[in-house]
Amino acid sequence: MYAENIRVNPIDITCIVFDFGFTLSSDLYFKVPPPECPDWQNLIQQNIFSDQGLVDDWMRGAATLQDIAFKLAPFVRMQTPRIMEYLEIGCRKLDFNQDVWDFAIDQLEKGRKTVIVTGNMDVFTQVVVPYHHLADQFDAIINSFDYQELDKSILWSKAFELIGDGVGYGQSLLIEDGEKNVMKFRGNGGYAYQYRGDAAFLAWLKSTGWK
Repeated sequence: MYAENIRVNPIDITCIVFDFGFTLSSDLYFKVPPPECPDWQNLIQQNIFSDQGLVDDWMRGAATLQDIAFKLAPFVRMQTPRIMEYLEIGCRKLDFNQDVWDFAIDQLEKGRKTVIVTGNMDVFTQVVVPYHHLADQFDAIINSFDYQELDKSILWSKAFELIGDGVGYGQSLLIEDGEKNVMKFRGNGGYAYQYRGDAAFLAWLKSTGWK
């Protein structure tokens, strides 16, 4: 089920807000297995990501990478520092959705503000952002872990405060895969596109005059 994507006149937009997971990147964080644990990804899925409460705690700052490594230790049969090392290595090996990434860079070069607002973990701030130089490509980056808050409405407001210049929902376009947040952004007076792959995204850009 997708939110209907509406036409947006680029002239009305001064700020682009990007989600990260499954929008700027659809890649898995922890896909690089240590040689001593070939079943690494399955064990992480079974013991971490199958527990939504734990994942939410991680994204709201109530759990850390070290806590996750400690929980994984008996299943992967590795020491916590080694687990943390490979969790971080996986975050350095991310691929990006190229057309969304290119659009973000193009909009920054054209003078629009570009922002990342993401529900994410400590490894996003500590590893993904510096390793992939995201702070050089976006005017503001808001991660739920850093603000101990999962409500995107609150996080979007934090982003608008950071970039200033009177920017708010009425001048902003959200690019995000999650239907609920797309509808919430529109409900707050903003424009929003629900991302569902680069091909559909490029077609939408052309249909609305962005390309």
